[in-house]
Amino acid sequence: MNTRELIQQYRAGNRDFKGIDLAGIILYGINFSQANFHRANLSRAKLFEANLQQCNFTEATLNEANLSEANLSRGNLNWIKLVDAVLNGAILRQANMAEAQLNRAKLFETDLTETILSWADLSRAKLYDAQLSWANLSGANLSGAWLIGATMNEANLSEADLEYADLSYTDLREAKLSFATLKHTVLREANLSGADLREADLTNADLTGAKLKWTNLNKAIVTKAQLAQATELEGVVLPDGSTYGS
Repeated sequence: MNTRELIQQYRAGNRDFKGIDLAGIILYGINFSQANFHRANLSRAKLFEANLQQCNFTEATLNEANLSEANLSRGNLNWIKLVDAVLNGAILRQANMAEAQLNRAKLFETDLTETILSWADLSRAKLYDAQLSWANLSGANLSGAWLIGATMNEANLSEADLEYADLSYTDLREAKLSFATLKHTVLREANLSGADLREADLTNADLTGAKLKWTNLNKAIVTKAQLAQATELEGVVLPDGSTYGS
């Protein structure tokens, strides 16, 4: 199906494009809200500024697709494949992306507020200045990801893998990081005030300039972590259960 036929069908009221092959299609600024692309192939598709709100992309393949500035809010994107995709400036607020494959994806300034990304693969993804407030990233693979300047306050990162990730200048206030893997993670100047890091593994983590006010590190592993370089230690619960300064 070519671009013209697809647009004609949508305008005629068709919303079911399940399993369709649209590899390489170009749909700049198009409105396809509430369409069903379950298991569709949109690899290398160009969907700049497309309105894809509340679409169903369950198990769809969009590897190497470009969805810059696209709106996918409240969409069903669980198990979607977005390997090497570009989603810079895209809006994915409240989308369901559980177990999505986003390896090496570019998500510069992407809005993922309240998005479900539990057990998603975001390894080596680039999320500079991304908005992830209240997002659910429990169990997600963020190893080697770049989250510099991201906003992740109150995000759920429990059991997430953040080994070798860069979270410099990231806002992690009151984030849930219990049982998370943070080995060799860079947290320079990050704000971890009120964060829950119980039983997290911070081996060799760089916490230079990190704010730890009221952070819970009870039973956390801090071997060779640069805790001494952290700031604002008031009320910190230390690995042995004691409170800093008491």
